Amino acid sequence: MSGLIVIGSVKGSPGVTTASLGLAAGWPMRPGGAPVVAVEADPAGGDVLGWYELPAAGLVAWAAQARSGRSGLSGYVQRLPGGVEVVAAPVEAAAARGAVEVLARGGAVRAAADSVTVVVDVGRLDPSSPAGPLLGAADVLVVLARPVPAELARVVAGEAQLTGAGRRECVLLLVGEPRWPVERVAESVGMPVLGVLPHDAQGARRIAGRPGGRRATGHTPLARACREVAGRLAAELEARPVPLPATPLGVPVIPVGTAGSAAVSRTATVLVPGGAPSREGGGGGWVPSTSVRRDRGERR
Repeated sequence: MSGLIVIGSVKGSPGVTTASLGLAAGWPMRPGGAPVVAVEADPAGGDVLGWYELPAAGLVAWAAQARSGRSGLSGYVQRLPGGVEVVAAPVEAAAARGAVEVLARGGAVRAAADSVTVVVDVGRLDPSSPAGPLLGAADVLVVLARPVPAELARVVAGEAQLTGAGRRECVLLLVGEPRWPVERVAESVGMPVLGVLPHDAQGARRIAGRPGGRRATGHTPLARACREVAGRLAAELEARPVPLPATPLGVPVIPVGTAGSAAVSRTATVLVPGGAPSREGGGGGWVPSTSVRRDRGERR
């Protein structure tokens, strides 16, 4: 089953590139299944080119081809030690931004995902990013965040844009074990939690091609977690319904009460440890730290 998986973060650097490569490496390969390619589409510049000392940035060459009307991915994929296939972005932000804009707006990445499973690293999820069209075209958008109140609050605040007002399949991937049950985090944020990637310095170094990185990466805690998460993403792709029309990042949200809309009003809280048990009988030590009012369309 082919498809487009887009991965990004709302702020900071929780390891989007490392997670993207790890998921591509851990993707379940089934007989007759589509190949998997990791694509660096971060407008701020790529990391893989420097990590692995690759000879060229395939993203730039792919964009040049797309400008001429030919959007095929073949010829721009490089195989990393360990077997992961990747289209690397240039290190320079200006060159990366231009290539991402051409490929995202022209639909080349979405077209490639019709026959290949494409795992795309878009860096920061910003409404003004040239990678915005990739989010609108994604089969699943994966939001990477550390399980700390400040980052979870940002996810809550941007939920309407991230989900395209409820029209885009969007899941949360946590970096580091939360201090609270994962189910409580999902309930608090209002977004399914796909899994947890552990803090594993050795595993991250191997994925990044640093000392030890050119050996097999499959036995580290991070690699095992990436395999589990990749399996869940593959299942999401196989079970996905007929896709809805693409909705770009930054789509306007229909206000509650608009005639003819199916919009609903929802309040979400991000919870932190501490305080007394809730009156509803919830577990002790939980108090709401951030409450965000959101108006959004009903999810599919």
